[in-house]
Amino acid sequence: MSFREDVFGSFVEIINMVIIMNLFSQEYLKHKVRLIICIFIMSVIIGVIDMMNMPSISLLNYLIVVIILGIVVKRNIFKILFELIFATAITISIEHVLVIIFYRVQGIESLDFTNRCIQLFITTLICISLGLNRKLQLKVQYFYEKYQEEFYLIAVTLFCFSMIELFLWKSNNELVFRQSAIISAYTAIWFALCLFLLKKLIENKKQKENIRLHEQYMETTENLLDGLYSEKHDFNKHLQAIQSLCEYEEANQAVKEIEQYIEDLKEREMNKRKSTVSINTGNGVVNALLYSKTKEAEKQDIQLYYVPSGTFPQFPCAQYELVQIIGNLLDNAFEYVAGLEKEQRRVMLSIRDLENKKQIEVRNTYCVEKSGQVSISQNKNSSTKIGERRGYGLQNVKAITGKYHGKFSIFQEENDFVNDFVVEVLFQ
Repeated sequence: MSFREDVFGSFVEIINMVIIMNLFSQEYLKHKVRLIICIFIMSVIIGVIDMMNMPSISLLNYLIVVIILGIVVKRNIFKILFELIFATAITISIEHVLVIIFYRVQGIESLDFTNRCIQLFITTLICISLGLNRKLQLKVQYFYEKYQEEFYLIAVTLFCFSMIELFLWKSNNELVFRQSAIISAYTAIWFALCLFLLKKLIENKKQKENIRLHEQYMETTENLLDGLYSEKHDFNKHLQAIQSLCEYEEANQAVKEIEQYIEDLKEREMNKRKSTVSINTGNGVVNALLYSKTKEAEKQDIQLYYVPSGTFPQFPCAQYELVQIIGNLLDNAFEYVAGLEKEQRRVMLSIRDLENKKQIEVRNTYCVEKSGQVSISQNKNSSTKIGERRGYGLQNVKAITGKYHGKFSIFQEENDFVNDFVVEVLFQ
């Protein structure tokens, strides 16, 4: 293969891999002109290295691709590495199948440059149909964000097998053709085992998640029971105080003091209700969660408000996922306002039907002086936070929202009286 042919083949193969990587993030194809120029540069470098017949050349080539993509896309190198590994396994598998089919039909002539271009063109069409499929992108991104560690493990095993197959091809392609049936069978078995392992890893993670959610429900229930026992204990104390007034005071004086005592209790209860959230949302699980969050807010001197909206909406997600969304949004809001002055620590939760959509909205006080390093990206529907508010859990919220084709938004609302940091989740 000539230098020109090698550069052309590398150029098309890298484009195919980047298109597959687009399943994980649309950042790869965001700057197309700059990307194509850099892919051409990478192809020339790879062509020069191939002419040197250096050892471990394939690993060196992929290292170059990872580094340059990291510069162009400005994405985490670690993520680029594993996403490239996965894309490599897919493209090599497609090319392997096409090479074997062409060899069976045309024999040794299938290896000439024209046939290789046809194979690369077919591979590109398959990669485009996969990498630019919007529905597939949403499913892959949800899976990738939720099961990232499991994906990394499977990607590595696929990459190792792909590198072995690539080494055999470059060392002795005639052997690959003669033993194509056996190699294809081993490839199919390897892929099947990887899928089985991935299935088991996901099931194990789901079990751990269910256990964690069960523990969270238990904690919420315990907090609710503790609150009820505490109120019962206080109620008994009040009865004892009233009984003592009846026993040791004159009738008229006792009546006056009891009335004053009851008025004080009513006033205290009204003040308490003003500073805490109403937990009557219409959903028992959410009520229990909000009761627990109310106790957290009280400990941190945070004013937590719930805006009642009548009937509780019918969300498409499961109950435990609804708890994850609301819990994570409140935790992020608490984390931010905890650094403000006490009178500024306000968080408001709204759950309602809005124009035939189901809305969850969390607002918290936004302090410009404190949040100078907070930036918001409407394109990414995410927030970039350095310092106090780090946005823990927002990726989980975004993943659940995407799973049910909802909309996840973060924005600021500023006026003369108060600035709000708003996180909104909408479901159809």
